[in-house]
Amino acid sequence: MAELTLSSLAQNLVGSSAVDNQRRAKQLASQGVEIYDLGIGEPDGDSPEVVKQAAIAAINRGESHYVDPRGLEALREKIADFEWRCHGLKIDPLQIVVTVGSLGALSLAFRTLLDANDEVLILEPFWGPYANMIKLFGAKPVVIPAVEVDGALLPDFVALENSITERTKLVILNSPNNPSGKVWSLSELQKLGELCEQHNIWIVSDEVYSELVYDPIKHVSVATLSPAIAARTIVATSVSKSFAMTGWRLGYCIASPEVAVVLAKINHYTVRCAATVSQWAALAAFDHFEDLLSEMRARYAHRCALVERLFSRYPDFQFIKPEGTFYAFVKVPHYIDDVEVFVKRLLEEKGVVVSAGKAYGQSSRRFIRLSFATNDLVIEGGITRIGELANQIKH
Repeated sequence: MAELTLSSLAQNLVGSSAVDNQRRAKQLASQGVEIYDLGIGEPDGDSPEVVKQAAIAAINRGESHYVDPRGLEALREKIADFEWRCHGLKIDPLQIVVTVGSLGALSLAFRTLLDANDEVLILEPFWGPYANMIKLFGAKPVVIPAVEVDGALLPDFVALENSITERTKLVILNSPNNPSGKVWSLSELQKLGELCEQHNIWIVSDEVYSELVYDPIKHVSVATLSPAIAARTIVATSVSKSFAMTGWRLGYCIASPEVAVVLAKINHYTVRCAATVSQWAALAAFDHFEDLLSEMRARYAHRCALVERLFSRYPDFQFIKPEGTFYAFVKVPHYIDDVEVFVKRLLEEKGVVVSAGKAYGQSSRRFIRLSFATNDLVIEGGITRIGELANQIKH
């Protein structure tokens, strides 16, 4: 009898080092080790009270049934208003498809655009799941190294253009960027848009951190540059980071009306619709977005400043202040030979969770990513211990 097998795509998937680190941290915590978690990529606070109450009210009203695969009409209207007021993106609610988180939005975009053996350009440093997601759809990720300038990793447009082939189908844009915290400038977005128009390439724009930028930096959506660029762009985003709603699994895509029809069909045949109660909760978040976002930005701006002050004590680390997100991407000192070993020692010897830069591409192999989506005590304790281990290695 023949042996049962899994698909070759499934067998070749690589696990997440961040998930592995979290599991190990939980094991150590259960043994009494004090953990300083600077690895987790989600807000530490609870979801806003107005969001929770809206969900409770929806449950009590009996909002427990399927809804249109595009999402609640009232929610899509709120999102359209939000995108116009915050980003200058003028869209019709019919251009929006509500999804199961930003991962659901990205999956819909890839399912809609990719055929087997298509090539997808990914600029370093990049969020790790992109490459595996692309492989799941039978396509090929093509990684573009970054250029390092004074400790900052910047897009290399020459390398990007040189990587385009007849199989290139799309490029992934992530601004504000996880892990680096970089926010693409208008001129950089224009270069990318022109390149994609010239070579007839789609843009999938991951804008999940769009609301988490620090003055005077402003987020600009590539879809606002021109009607022509908007027509070749699918925006993928969510309420997870902006409104501390990671576990509600609620995101959305924005695309041209013609593409949105296809996105909704695929949404129907993969998940039917995003959870109805989560959609009502998200509607409440958009109803109160000004107050919620103002408080959130102030909190993370304070924490970002704290991280900057703490690393000023350890000048051997090269700290570039992030323009957005809640991540610091820090270059380690030259005397730390192996960053992955350093990260492992931080967890095992100091109880500190961070991510090794290699997970985000070869260009960032000398970096570590720290999340400051946690309280001041954890931030200070974690960075102090990072400095202690580095000094032990140095001396």
